[in-house]
Amino acid sequence: MNKKIAQGAEAVISLTESDTILKERIPKSYRNEELDQDLRKSRTRREAKIIQKLEGLAPKLLKTDNQSEIEMEFIDGNVLKNILDEHIELAKEIGKQTGIIHDKDIVHGDLTTSNIILDKNKKIRFIDFGLSFVSTKEEDKAVDLHLFKEAVESKHFRHKDEIWKEFLKGYNPKNREAILKRLEKVERRGRNKEKF
Repeated sequence: MNKKIAQGAEAVISLTESDTILKERIPKSYRNEELDQDLRKSRTRREAKIIQKLEGLAPKLLKTDNQSEIEMEFIDGNVLKNILDEHIELAKEIGKQTGIIHDKDIVHGDLTTSNIILDKNKKIRFIDFGLSFVSTKEEDKAVDLHLFKEAVESKHFRHKDEIWKEFLKGYNPKNREAILKRLEKVERRGRNKEKF
């Protein structure tokens, strides 16, 4: 029998008897049934494709029903939100791997230290691609960085400056400067909203 280990707004995550992860998108009764089914199907397919493109950086895709379920590798390790304050140097590797993801024109969509694991082989791995999508836009990649920076400022506030500095040392996608320039604009928009 599968053991539920997490539930979000969209999906239930379970550990299967064979030590794999099963992500099941749950029906939403408030949505039109046909629309709900189409949404779950398209989001499941998109996530499965992205996970396949990121082999080694994401859990290995084992199978999908292309409807609402994805079965993937269980990653044994430590969630970064629990260890990053004691291992700030890991932020450089997070930056490096984020740059690789962005060079593949993939935007994570929920880039926080809760969705990054240091596996038992001391390798950075990303999880939860439920909000991810493919984009060539610098704006989308800059928003990914903004989300990460905000998550660090919230969860790791004591070391936020050092963590961000290390992250930037590692972050080197091919259009780095343009993305970082766009990040400044994204952050200015955020500050302007706070005034109102």
